[in-house]
Amino acid sequence: VANVNIGVLGHVDSGKTSLVRVLSTLFSTASLDKHPQSKERGITLDLGFSAFTTDLPEHLKESFGDKLDKIQYTLVD
Repeated sequence: VANVNIGVLGHVDSGKTSLVRVLSTLFSTASLDKHPQSKERGITLDLGFSAFTTDLPEHLKESFGDKLDKIQYTLVD
């Protein structure tokens, strides 16, 4: 499995966490603005790490052969 790290940046209340929540299947304990005070104040104090995995796209299969079959995208917000 190859890993691609993606930073999700934006202003407060721009939808960063909502986007990450929809795309992700794996979440860390620090992800998704879980702290109630953060929600009340509209701020994020922790970095959240979440991830999703997809099959290796056809155009990359020629480059990697049988070495890889999946790509994991790790989102940081």
